[in-house]
Amino acid sequence: MSTRFATVTAGSVVLLAAFAVVGETPPSTDASALSQDLRALLQAEMKELQAGVQTVAASLPSGNWDAIATSAVAMKQSYVLEKKLTEALKQELAGLPDGFKALDERFHERAEKLAVAARSRDAEAVSFQFSRLLETCAACHASYAQAQFPAFKAPPPTEPHHH
Repeated sequence: MSTRFATVTAGSVVLLAAFAVVGETPPSTDASALSQDLRALLQAEMKELQAGVQTVAASLPSGNWDAIATSAVAMKQSYVLEKKLTEALKQELAGLPDGFKALDERFHERAEKLAVAARSRDAEAVSFQFSRLLETCAACHASYAQAQFPAFKAPPPTEPHHH
């Protein structure tokens, strides 16, 4: 397994965390088939990501660039998983759909860009990169976790508006 693939696969777990937490099954992946060890790591990962996003949101208005950069780097590095993902768990994840891998890669790229913007102390760039990071989260939730995030479901058709 190449280093790049291992990194993407390990990071892809971030995107599966929503399913592990609520038991939702993403397309082509049976979350109930994941081991208990992997589910526990996924739950811990999602809690850390949520805390990181909250740190960035709270730090941006005060210009706490160091806190933003630290959180962004941690998100890029997958807080828990990079440290605890064993070879067996990596193999368990090898069958993830390409869509997960692409969204995961995009998430980590956004986190890295957010860290760079924070280090440059550029409020506009930080705001932009943070919004792009959140767009990646929303895209995953809309595509793969509608049961957990029902607001992303398509609204029912409405009658045309007439004046």
